[in-house]
Amino acid sequence: MDAFRLVMTVVVMVGVVVAILLFERRRAERIRRDTARMAQGHPDPEVEDDGRTP
Repeated sequence: MDAFRLVMTVVVMVGVVVAILLFERRRAERIRRDTARMAQGHPDPEVEDDGRTP
């Protein structure tokens, strides 16, 4: 494997890791917000009466 392929492989892997971390951070923030809302007794505005999301 030449140096260019090695560098490109590392760059792509780092990009994938960064994308996954950013996605998971947003997801974790949404979960934290929703659980805090449920703990306060406020219903989730995105959930319909039958408990399913639209």
